[in-house]
Amino acid sequence: MKKAFTLFSVLILLFIFSILAVKIYETKTINSINIVNKYKYIQAKNHLMFLEEYVKSLSDYSSLEKLTIDDENYSINAYVQEELNSYKIELIVKANEDNIRVQRVISVSK
Repeated sequence: MKKAFTLFSVLILLFIFSILAVKIYETKTINSINIVNKYKYIQAKNHLMFLEEYVKSLSDYSSLEKLTIDDENYSINAYVQEELNSYKIELIVKANEDNIRVQRVISVSK
């Protein structure tokens, strides 16, 4: 009877520790995925800031409708719409392989 109880308690402890180990690995995996997504979001925001500076440095927007910058990981676009006294420019940066997209609308006077 003693051996059966010892074996049963060892199996219960082994089961509990295996469940705890799986939970720890799940938490670490989720944390690493979050870190990768944060990195990609920060990279997309950096591309957006660069695109904004580049678009503001241009002198003439009248002949420009769409501006595209080629990148293998991100789709970087700027769409220009002419309004009454200004140009409305929509800046969009989207990751090609992930679900990350940032955008900003700026207005530049004529």
